[in-house]
Amino acid sequence: RPVELATVRLRHMVEVLTNWDAYVSDARFIDFRGATYLFEGDELLYEYRHRGVLTYSATMARPLTFLAPFIGAKALNPLGLGDDGVAATPS
Repeated sequence: RPVELATVRLRHMVEVLTNWDAYVSDARFIDFRGATYLFEGDELLYEYRHRGVLTYSATMARPLTFLAPFIGAKALNPLGLGDDGVAATPS
């Protein structure tokens, strides 16, 4: 199945490259890895930048908590996972 996965990735790459302007509206932010931005129009509402790779939130256990000021408590557990997102402490 590696060929199938490579084909899917290639299709995604072609999609992004052929529609570059739709996906990248402001090239100033293209070089940031591990970043999250929330805009309303031209106003930047939220920004998170990390120097590492594959992180996009200051709270990776619940990466959408930054949305709480905008959408309320649903941001704390949007999938309704049945837990509070806090690791149990060993006894």
